[in-house]
Amino acid sequence: MDNIRKLPEAEFDVMVALWDCKVSPVNTAYLMENVGKHKGWKAPTLISFLSRLEERGFIHSEKKGKERYYYTDAKKEEYIRGVTFDFIERYHSGSFVKMMDLMYGKNSLSSNELDEMLRWLQQQY
Repeated sequence: MDNIRKLPEAEFDVMVALWDCKVSPVNTAYLMENVGKHKGWKAPTLISFLSRLEERGFIHSEKKGKERYYYTDAKKEEYIRGVTFDFIERYHSGSFVKMMDLMYGKNSLSSNELDEMLRWLQQQY
């Protein structure tokens, strides 16, 4: 999953449903019930998203009888990490500090949030 590119929102929604599922593999009916129905998609729309995700290497599938089952090949944490680093590189010149300053530079972080961030930094280093 090197060179991770950000997924379109709808495909990301499908991946979240796959990542959050407690069992693997899942079938199209499960995905339709857990994401497609809530988004107002018809089955061909969901199947199109699944095909694109498979082409990009995020998932793979196999047909068992009349059902197609989907497996995740991309790890959620790796994907989130990749798009986050890409975002920081692209919009903040690769600087986490610049990003934090832009987002929270006007003292919009609470004392508790600052303390939590300091504790986290101390644990990392």
